[in-house]
Amino acid sequence: MRILILLFLICLFNLANFMRVKAFDDTKTIEPSYHVQENFLDFKEYQFHKLQEERWYESQNGWRTSGGSISVDLLYHYLEVKFRKHLRPWISTGFQLKQEEFFKITPARFQVDVELRPQPWMGITLLGMQEYDKRHADQGLGLTLGQRPWNFIYIQQLNHDLYYNEKNFYDDSYYLLNPVAQTIEAGWNFDQWKFRTHITRDFRFHQYFPIKAMNFEYEGREHDGVLDYHFGERSLTGISWRYFEHHKKREASLSSMDEDNRQQRMIYRSWDYYWLHPLDTVWHGTLGLREDRIENMLVQFGDDNGSSNFHLWTFQLYGILIQRNQPDSAWEYGLYLGDTEKATDYLSSSNTDRHVRKYESSLRISWVMNDMAHDAELMFTSTWNLDDKALNFVTLWDGGHISYQQIF
Repeated sequence: MRILILLFLICLFNLANFMRVKAFDDTKTIEPSYHVQENFLDFKEYQFHKLQEERWYESQNGWRTSGGSISVDLLYHYLEVKFRKHLRPWISTGFQLKQEEFFKITPARFQVDVELRPQPWMGITLLGMQEYDKRHADQGLGLTLGQRPWNFIYIQQLNHDLYYNEKNFYDDSYYLLNPVAQTIEAGWNFDQWKFRTHITRDFRFHQYFPIKAMNFEYEGREHDGVLDYHFGERSLTGISWRYFEHHKKREASLSSMDEDNRQQRMIYRSWDYYWLHPLDTVWHGTLGLREDRIENMLVQFGDDNGSSNFHLWTFQLYGILIQRNQPDSAWEYGLYLGDTEKATDYLSSSNTDRHVRKYESSLRISWVMNDMAHDAELMFTSTWNLDDKALNFVTLWDGGHISYQQIF
């Protein structure tokens, strides 16, 4: 246990180093941002409730999905699946899949693993992602000290596209520097305090495409965490945070297409403070403050008119009421009030910069169906604009949302 505590402290000490450099998600395109002013209110409305998050984290098996409109053309999408099967006390197999799309198109990534435990307090993991196209197979190793979900530290190194250069018979592209990702994950439960964190760093990689004489480079990092204090049944206060940063560069000497000659730096920061407490046997309340900011710095080589710095910032106050009149169903009501800023600054003086600062407000009404025996929850949601001066259905109606979560 002393070794576990020491390594946990070392993990915290090194946190600042990892926070500087999102895990690579197989998207090698560089795109501008298509956010609308109220998107971070949408994002909060469509996330799983904190009580759902608590149940999800305590289980090793489950699946959940969430989807809701964030503009006329785009949808927020979240999908997560996790399974763990213990074949013997000393060996288990696992599967994880996670996909989230709110700022760009992102393919789903999955991972399978086999964990061996020579000692109850230590696990050694063989992991990867198998592919028909062996170029894109991932392989890695992991080490766990302690046991999930609490009082553990997990360290992982994953090599992406490990055999790309040897197995690539589709074209003549190759890696000059291969993609490597390192992850640290930890969870700690001490009396009424609960803390968990997840940090991933993608080291710089470099891929070359001779047909266009194009170089693609990427480097990224992400970090998220939660610190909660539980002071009663379904009563807690805490803060969660999330950060990611990635750098992409595409530069081609045999292609004049804009998408082959640009550079991007994207940064996202968010924190969410919340307070949850049951009001009586029927009503449960949540109050919170949240801040989000995303930046997309885009450089178009040889064209200042196509280069810009974009950001969307929101500071919001929100409240959520859960009304459970029946054991197998409930109503949820959410109110979200935000101060927002959306801006695009162009590198070229011939383009006019765009800055919009305004207040946004939204109302969420949800109906929830529960299957208590199987810990399953299905939610249907409608969201409504409260800041539009024209009072009619077309302007008030903001969008719809469906989510589902089941734990095995």
